[in-house]
Amino acid sequence: MVGPSKPVKKFVSRPAPKKAETPPPPPPPDPLPEYIVLFQDEPWFRAYLPDPNPRTFPKASLTQFLQMILEALPKAAFHVKAEICQAIGLIHTQYGIPIPTDVKIALLQGLNEYPLPRVALPDEKQFILDALKLLQKLNVMDESVLAELLSQFIDGDDSIRQLVVALLTARGLMNQDTYLQTELDSWETWKLEGDPRRKSKLIEMAEEWTREWKQRYNEFIANVGNEAKKSGKTVSEIMSMLSSPGTSPIVSIVNFFIYKCREKEEMLLKSGSEPKKTGEGVRNAVISMPAIKKSNLMRLGESHVSKCYPERESTLSRLLPQLDPRTQSRINILLNGFTTYVNLALKPININPFAKPENKAALKEKTRPKSLNLLSPFKYFIPELATLSITDNLN
Repeated sequence: MVGPSKPVKKFVSRPAPKKAETPPPPPPPDPLPEYIVLFQDEPWFRAYLPDPNPRTFPKASLTQFLQMILEALPKAAFHVKAEICQAIGLIHTQYGIPIPTDVKIALLQGLNEYPLPRVALPDEKQFILDALKLLQKLNVMDESVLAELLSQFIDGDDSIRQLVVALLTARGLMNQDTYLQTELDSWETWKLEGDPRRKSKLIEMAEEWTREWKQRYNEFIANVGNEAKKSGKTVSEIMSMLSSPGTSPIVSIVNFFIYKCREKEEMLLKSGSEPKKTGEGVRNAVISMPAIKKSNLMRLGESHVSKCYPERESTLSRLLPQLDPRTQSRINILLNGFTTYVNLALKPININPFAKPENKAALKEKTRPKSLNLLSPFKYFIPELATLSITDNLN
């Protein structure tokens, strides 16, 4: 007898559950350009530019990176501005500057926006020096840059003046023989003492001077043939005095000014109107004072309208004679401001140049040497020339 059969169980293999696939890691970010990596550790970069993380730093071409730097320039302190100028100069050396005009405009704005950089403070002076050097490197010499250089020369110290001349020489300035310096020093800038707009007015004076000489230069070039005949030189000789290969056009105008100054001096020498010099070996104790031109008489004492405070005066002021009553009518002029000429009527002063040191304190009239009266205010008395030396000829 066959019993009930057991149900047959079938085992069907099932596929193993799929494991969750891990997404592939994202590709590494593109490294920052070298011109960014070069400055990413600088304090000014950390302070004014985005975090130099390759994942978050915006992609920037060289032009865009320079624009980011220029936007940071007005916000920075003067010592940081100097560092930024040095950084832009390094970029120019290694990669070139694709936007030199934008850099020029930013630098000129930095040199002329308030507060203005001052030569007397080291950090601010360093910014002026670095900005001027960068302008020269960029080769963007035009009327605006020339006006800035001339104004910096007027208010600059010896180091800035030497730099300005060096920058102009690098752009083709001929040997100027101090003609340019004499011209700039003759400008009546003393009128701008204490003026808050002094710098902008100096720029205006420099631009006006440039326009005037540019017009003369263009007229000269238009008739250079006739000028060559008058001077006895060839056209090529004259043009070589005004410019050479690589000379900036605006610097040629300065060269033309120097050319005309030298030409005027040569004409004076030919006409024999040069000042006569004292003969060799002649000793004269009373020397006539040279004529003072209007532009050379700048100021006496303080450079601003002031009031006299007796407690600030020296003891010598009590020994000097009082002003002549004729000067009382001019007192209002002296209180309201300086004039171009100062002519004060003083009582005659007796000068005793031969007093002995031991009796200077109290000289009696009987023992006092005969006084020498210098009645003319236009002469100098030179004690060294009033005594004989061993080498003098006594015959």
